[in-house]
Amino acid sequence: MKRILLLMLFAIAPLSARATLPGPLVDGEWLVENRDEVHVLDVRKDITSFEAAHIPGSIPVDVSQIRIEREIDGKTMTRMRPDPASFERFMRAHGVAADSRVVITHAGEHPGQLAGAARLYWQFKYYGFDQVALLDGGNRAWVDALEELTDNADPVTPGDYRAGGEDRAILADMAQVRKALGDDGITLIDTRELRYHVGLEQKDYVFARGHIPGSRSMPYKFLVPAKGGTRFFDRDYYLELLEAMRIDPDDELIVYCNSAYEASTNWFVLHEILGMEKVRIYDASLHQWTQYPSNPMTTRLTD
Repeated sequence: MKRILLLMLFAIAPLSARATLPGPLVDGEWLVENRDEVHVLDVRKDITSFEAAHIPGSIPVDVSQIRIEREIDGKTMTRMRPDPASFERFMRAHGVAADSRVVITHAGEHPGQLAGAARLYWQFKYYGFDQVALLDGGNRAWVDALEELTDNADPVTPGDYRAGGEDRAILADMAQVRKALGDDGITLIDTRELRYHVGLEQKDYVFARGHIPGSRSMPYKFLVPAKGGTRFFDRDYYLELLEAMRIDPDDELIVYCNSAYEASTNWFVLHEILGMEKVRIYDASLHQWTQYPSNPMTTRLTD
């Protein structure tokens, strides 16, 4: 009997060891050592660039497909998180299984590529899937680990992923943003570049210039190096950045941008790297906010 129990323990131990990622970030060396044990999703705007060079065995994800159009209160929102059934179908089609350990990567060339990966990560977390991490530095990290990219395409075996319950603690809706306008304990963070914050430019799907009054500016491009890839900085850098931007980490924080895409990088840094629990993404962001004339906007910098 003891021998049978020991054999059972040995059989179970490797499965348990494979069940947990080391954290929200993995580096290139970790991925090299564990490549056969994880499901790698490569988020791309241009799928042809994936075909030319990608991590062996990785699956391409078209970034334009990770969000969907939804009707909310009679208004069309074109860049919303998918409903549970849609997200489930999408991830199954990309080979994600219920017991997968997912590593999300990207080309690793500029912050916009990282934002797409961070957005997909947030959607996994929103639907209760915790076995997910970002590859720090994207595909450049794989190359820096002295591994080669490939142009060989692997077939995708559909998975059995199931969307879990919605984690409303990491989501802000328009009502919560309106409430934040008069609440000193809630800080709104505009994660766009400064030219959008002060109203010098606007996207064609945002219907007013400037930012939500009282918002602090924390551009998402500040969160990774301006040149040389997309590796995250250390914790001290981000804490100094919060202080410089006059953002109190003890406040409840709501991050937004034009469409809750770039803001996903800020959420990842604040919630996942720094471990700040009271951080939400305003989904649809200014794309939704500016469709309501009663919602205020300003081009003045916060005092």
